[in-house]
Amino acid sequence: MPVIKVASYNIRRAVGIDGRKDLNQIQQVLSEIAADIIALQEVEMVPGIAGVSRQAHALAGLLGMNYAYGPVHRLKFGSVGNAILSKYPIVKETKHILPDSRDERGCLQADIDAQGAHFSIFNMHLGLNQVSRYRHLKYIILPIIQDSSSPTILAGDMNATPLMREMRMLSEYLHDTFQHNSGIHGNTYPSDSPRVRIDYIFIDDKSRCSSFRIFKSEASDHLPVTAAIKIPAVQF
Repeated sequence: MPVIKVASYNIRRAVGIDGRKDLNQIQQVLSEIAADIIALQEVEMVPGIAGVSRQAHALAGLLGMNYAYGPVHRLKFGSVGNAILSKYPIVKETKHILPDSRDERGCLQADIDAQGAHFSIFNMHLGLNQVSRYRHLKYIILPIIQDSSSPTILAGDMNATPLMREMRMLSEYLHDTFQHNSGIHGNTYPSDSPRVRIDYIFIDDKSRCSSFRIFKSEASDHLPVTAAIKIPAVQF
């Protein structure tokens, strides 16, 4: 049962708490974390512009990882969305639309082959409307996860604290890896003075978490979270 280190990080287009856009700071944080799989939210991808604006492509290249990208908000040129970076091959990627008349969101799914350990990771950035968050989780994402025979990880910025209705509902089906927190930090937002925990990594019954940690950094307005997860060898 191999141990996979997973991270989730809302990078806010690489804009730090000081208001400056600096992708190098994000890359340094991710290098320090040294995760095998990274779920990123608010990633900017503008075709034809190298470096700071082709962020998923640039970070994957700098870290020597594969990547998948799912646009969520369209810009005049390019988009902002979710990205998954992986040291292992990405067998398949699927973009799930989370509809909302005012604030449409998305969830990016990647199926990973980690040297015989096959699993799926769902990377999502939920919206600000609680009713929509609940519906997106209960009626779109959870049914997909429950139909899967592979171990599943759900990570991202949920824009909801643990005691909110949608998170209590989610915890009935999946396990919050924060239960294994070994660090000194307990909240993830805002990064300069964290008051709430809205960034998560969940697993299903097929996997086990051995440790969890929140990293301190002001490269974004969120703090990155990591979990060491034991994945059984299961074929797709």
